[in-house]
Amino acid sequence: MIIDVHYHLNLGDSSPENAKHMVPELFRVAKIMGIEISEDVIIQRCCDLYGDGDGKKLINLMNNAGIDVTVVCHVDNANNELLTPVINQLINKGISDIAKTYQNRLIAFAGVDPRRPEALDMLKQCFEEFGMKGLKYHPDNGFDPTSPESYQLLEYLEKKNGILLTHTGPLTRTRSKFSNPLLLSDILMDFPKLKIIAAHMGSINWRPWGALAAFHPNLYGDLAMWGPYAYGKFELFCRELRDIIDYAGVEQVLFGSDSPVFDPVLPIKDFIDILKNLPKQAPNGIQFTKEEIDAILGGNASKLLNLD
Repeated sequence: MIIDVHYHLNLGDSSPENAKHMVPELFRVAKIMGIEISEDVIIQRCCDLYGDGDGKKLINLMNNAGIDVTVVCHVDNANNELLTPVINQLINKGISDIAKTYQNRLIAFAGVDPRRPEALDMLKQCFEEFGMKGLKYHPDNGFDPTSPESYQLLEYLEKKNGILLTHTGPLTRTRSKFSNPLLLSDILMDFPKLKIIAAHMGSINWRPWGALAAFHPNLYGDLAMWGPYAYGKFELFCRELRDIIDYAGVEQVLFGSDSPVFDPVLPIKDFIDILKNLPKQAPNGIQFTKEEIDAILGGNASKLLNLD
């Protein structure tokens, strides 16, 4: 079984104008991968892949890549004046409705920014009315995940046995100090029953996450954003993944894609194939077992999401 715990389901249309905003990031990724790609090709692929109002693009992607289950999420940002609470809830409901249409394939996580005065009511609606199963955070948008406002939501989330999927690690044009994995230490202390997925595991700064995960079995990390390194810097990726497993334990590592963000440059199927082949193709001196890769690709997430 293959489970993707980190997919951004964008319900809006994808226009060339919106796609242009992704060009710098995708050029950065292409450089890591050692490939050349034109701006026109990136824009066309973004238009083809982004914008999925009914979930059909996602299901086709899953079928092509052999993915059985995907966690779909939305990112709220209270700084975005166009993203009003009403519009945000319409997006959350739209994602939930798509997940219900494909209830054996999709699991919906809500996007709620804790800085909103009505955030708790919004989260309650997402769980109790829309039937969503988790909460997606992007603290790098400018909020402290350990703030009193955030703790209101996390208390409810723990009570409902929900899962927190929170961004960790640096990004361009964001307040990355709020996405430091060490901030999860207080949350783990104050909400010991809350299941947490640290998206990207802090990326290049994964060791603080690994240090915490070694002591907290309810702290997981996903491999979203690691695909370009797996493709373009294969030996580096293998060394890092081996260290991650040895420090934190393979049980804490999940497959996540961050798709369709990077798919215009790196199709999700290619990343999955790289992971599948690690037991046979890892560099000399680095070894992975089939059991480890099977656990990462789906076994661990199946237990976390209670799919067994």
